[in-house]
Amino acid sequence: MGCSQMLTPIPISYKPSGGGSVLFSSSEANRKLAAYCKDLREAIPPNNRVLFVKGPQVNLNAFESEVARNLCYYAYPPTGMQYLKSALKGRGLEIDILDGNFEFLRRAIENDSFDPLRWTVILDEYFERHNPFIVGISNLFDVDAPGFMQIAEYLREKRPGKQIVLAGGQKATYSAAGLLKADICHFALQREAENKINFLFDHIYGLEPVHQPTPQIFFKYRGEILEAEGPCDVVALQGNLVEEYKDISIENYCRVGTLSPFSRMAGKDKPFGTVILNRGCHGGCTFCDVTDFSGRKVRSRRVADLLDEISFLYHQRGVRYIEWLDDDFAIYKELVLDVLSGLQDLGLTDLTWASSNGIIASCVNYDLMKKFTETGCIGFRIGVESGNPEMLKRIGKPGNVKKFREFARLAQQFSDLFIGDNYIIGFPAGKSHRGQWFPAENFGQMMDSFRFSEEMNLDWSNFSVYQPNSSYSEEKKEWADVYEDFIPTKDVVGCRLVIQNVLRGLDVFKIPHEAVPSREQMKEIWIAFNIERNYVLNKNLTPQGRPRKFIDWTKVIQERYPTNPEMSFFLSLAHYLDGDPVEAERQHRRTLENVEDSYWQERFSQFRLTEVLNHFPKNTQQAEQAMSFLRTEVRACL
Repeated sequence: MGCSQMLTPIPISYKPSGGGSVLFSSSEANRKLAAYCKDLREAIPPNNRVLFVKGPQVNLNAFESEVARNLCYYAYPPTGMQYLKSALKGRGLEIDILDGNFEFLRRAIENDSFDPLRWTVILDEYFERHNPFIVGISNLFDVDAPGFMQIAEYLREKRPGKQIVLAGGQKATYSAAGLLKADICHFALQREAENKINFLFDHIYGLEPVHQPTPQIFFKYRGEILEAEGPCDVVALQGNLVEEYKDISIENYCRVGTLSPFSRMAGKDKPFGTVILNRGCHGGCTFCDVTDFSGRKVRSRRVADLLDEISFLYHQRGVRYIEWLDDDFAIYKELVLDVLSGLQDLGLTDLTWASSNGIIASCVNYDLMKKFTETGCIGFRIGVESGNPEMLKRIGKPGNVKKFREFARLAQQFSDLFIGDNYIIGFPAGKSHRGQWFPAENFGQMMDSFRFSEEMNLDWSNFSVYQPNSSYSEEKKEWADVYEDFIPTKDVVGCRLVIQNVLRGLDVFKIPHEAVPSREQMKEIWIAFNIERNYVLNKNLTPQGRPRKFIDWTKVIQERYPTNPEMSFFLSLAHYLDGDPVEAERQHRRTLENVEDSYWQERFSQFRLTEVLNHFPKNTQQAEQAMSFLRTEVRACL
C-alpha cells in the first residue's frame, strides 16, 4: 500500500536479496490470485477482446440541453485509457476504447429525443456487436463517479458472469474494498495501473508470469479481500500514443464539448487535443490527491516522443490547440524550453496551447514566459490557494506570498497572456503536512485570500470551496456534514443558489473575521468573492485595463450559463469600454430579458447592480462611471 509510482511495464523477474530469481507469484496472496483467475477462466470463456469504457462527465441531474448545444460540457479524450492500451502492446489483444462521455454529448447535441437518463443505450449497442472477455472501467473525478457506478451496475445486472470487470482510477483507489464487497468488479487497481494491468493479465490469461508483481491489485477470493504482493512500481514514461489514436475521433471532440475556457478562446471549431510532459507533482499539498495518486517523483517523457505525438495530432488529425494535462508542467525549466523550442522547429505556426491545471508559480521565470508567448500560449493558471501565510504553511504549498508577488510582477510584463490564479476557501480544522494541529479557517483568513488576489492583479481569480481530500477517507467521513461537495460551476443549474438564514450579497463582508462560517454561509461567500473580484474589481474593466481579455474569457463562461444576467450585465459594460456599442446593447437586452426573474432581481439588489441597471450606460464614459460606482460600493464594505 502507499506506492504511487507509475511506469511503462518492463518484463522482469524479481530477484530477492537472498539470491536466485523467483517471481513474487510464489507468495500466498499471489497464489490465491492465480487460483482466482483460473476459476474465472473456467466460468467465463476467454477471448482476446478487451474493452476500456468511461461514462459521462456530466451531472445528469443538472444536465441542460442548451449548454450541450453550446459545446460547453467537458469533452476530455480518454488519455488514461490510451496509456493502458499502449502498455498492453504485444499481447495480441483486440482492445477497444469506448468514450461514453463523447458518445453521450454527441447524441445529446444531434438528437433532440435523446434521453440523458437512459444513456446506457450506448452500452447496449456496443455489447450487441461485441463480447469482450475483459472490461475495464475508470473515473478520475467526483463528477464522473456516477457514470463509473452506472457502468458497473449495468455490467452486474445486464451481463452477469459474461465479463471479467476491472475497476481503476479514483473510485477504485479510494474505495477498493467497498467495490469488491458489493461485487461491483472482480479486481480493483489502485492508482496508476500500467504495470499492474500487465501483471494481472498474465494471471487472467493463465500465462507464465513475466511481468514484475505489483501490489495494489485487490480482489475477493472465497469471501476474503486480498491484495497482490510485490515491490512498488518504479516507473518511466516511454513512447507516444500515435497508435492509440487510431480509434479515437480526436478531431471531432471540439464538436461535442470543450476542455476549458482556454480551448474555446482558441476557437470554437478548432480541433483540440491533450498531451502530457510530466506525471506527478513535487508539491505535496495536503488538500490535493495528485501526489497520493501519481507520486511526488515527477517523471518526464522524452522530448522526441512527445514531439512525434504532437506532430501526428497536428498533421494527421488536424489538431490546432493542445492542453497540457500536467500537474507540475514547469518543474524542469530546461526540459520545457526544449519542448517548446522543438515545437518552433516543427513549424506549427498556428498551433496554440494552454495549461489549465495550474502551474507552480515558483517554477516560472522570464525565459519561460518569453518562450510561452513565442509558441502560441493563450494562458495558464497558477495555484496560490491562500493569501494567508500561516495557511500556506499549513497546507504545504510550495510557495509563499513573496514568491507569488514576484510572479505577479513578472506576469505584468506579459499582458497578452491570460493568467488566472486559484484559491481555496473554507479549510476545516486538521493537521498540517508536518502534523501540527490547526483550527478551521476563519473568515479573516479567507479575506486575506480575497485581498491577496486583488494584489496579484491577474486576469481571473478562481475561488473554490474546500473539498475533502479523497485519499483521506476518515477525514471525508468526519467532515461530510460540515463541508459537503460544493462545486457550483459543475453542479448548479443556471448558477442559481437559494440559501436561507445567512448573510448575502455585500453583507457577506460583515461576517466577523474571527468567525468560522457555516457550510451554507460558505456558498454565499463564494458567490460574493467571485462577483466582486472577477467582475467589479477585475483589472481589465478599469481605465488602464484591456476589456477585450475580459470579454473573450467571460463570453465562454456565458455559454455555459446562458440565462445568467450578471454575466451579460458586465459584458455589456465591457463592450462599451471596448468601443463596441452594438454588442454592448445586445448584451444589455439579454440582461433585461433574464433579470425579470425574482431570484436575479434580488441578487442584483444585493450587489448594488440594480442602481446601474436602472440608469444603464450608453457610451464608454458612462460605463467607466458605472464601474467606478460599483468599485466604490464594494470597497466601502471591505
